[in-house]
Amino acid sequence: MAKYISKKVVEMLITILLIVLIVFIMFELIPGNPARIMLGMNASNAQVAALEEELGYNQSIFVKIYRYFTDLMHGDLGFSFRFQKPVATLIKDALPYTLFLALYAFIFLIVLAVPLAILSAHKPNSIIDKTIRVMSETCLAIPPFFMAIILMLVFKTSQLALQGGNTDFIIDQAFKNYWMPALAIALSRLAMAMEFLRDAIIEQRESDYVKTAIGKGASRSRLLFSHVLRNSLVPFITVLGLILAEVFSGSIIIEQVFLIPGLGRILVTAVEARDFRLTQGIILLIAFIVVFVNFLVDFINQFIDPRMRQQKKLINRKKNFRIFRNKQKLSHESSRGEP
Repeated sequence: MAKYISKKVVEMLITILLIVLIVFIMFELIPGNPARIMLGMNASNAQVAALEEELGYNQSIFVKIYRYFTDLMHGDLGFSFRFQKPVATLIKDALPYTLFLALYAFIFLIVLAVPLAILSAHKPNSIIDKTIRVMSETCLAIPPFFMAIILMLVFKTSQLALQGGNTDFIIDQAFKNYWMPALAIALSRLAMAMEFLRDAIIEQRESDYVKTAIGKGASRSRLLFSHVLRNSLVPFITVLGLILAEVFSGSIIIEQVFLIPGLGRILVTAVEARDFRLTQGIILLIAFIVVFVNFLVDFINQFIDPRMRQQKKLINRKKNFRIFRNKQKLSHESSRGEP
């Protein structure tokens, strides 16, 4: 297991380094002079040239990459000229709102998806099953921001400006105030999670071991919760990892509807002001979270399903056996003097 984790950590670090490099090069290729944008169109060429010299914008691409990676190693994401603050400080202040909203929506998603999937899989193609699937697919077709507007109309509240100008994140108030945006995000991702778990439960129920256990008189409820549901969690958790990354991205969009002071609001402001360093820092953070979630899902699956570990061991044994057989063959041919 330690060898497997080490391998996955190395793969994750390599992926992150490649993402950082690609994002940096993409922002370098964006047309426009950042120094000119900072100083305004009325600035003279001499002022623009002086600022480029100060910030290092006139250096070669290789020097810029080296400086950027060096700064990242020290936790420096650059300086935001729009907010006149370090990018790391802005992200640190806004991240709790976005992260809490994403996790809150993820909890809503699991609480709704699991019982609905079990209920839907109990009698496939029944009226209850078809009703649940139609409703979930309808929610899937509605964008999160429009789902938020529908919830506002249904509950007859706007829930705008939830913090009232307060920039401090208070978790008690967040649980009370953020349930509506969290529910809007969860409903838009409900169909995917529910369908995966429903299909996995139906597939497991039709397996030979379930039929054998039922034939021996085993309780259906015990089979469902002890075996069927547990064996169905591997594909479900895998898709949950993908959905969690989408939920985090969706929370950034939904923040604009509810005026939540998270990453979404400063990202929109940074894009409008062409604040490249701030935009770049937020994109790198999102990419890092997606890569880390995928690593975490793969790690959890190793504990849930021991068959994956046994399968990897079997593959390694077959590989080692083939290598051993090839070495034996080469040794036999060399002893016979064959070329």
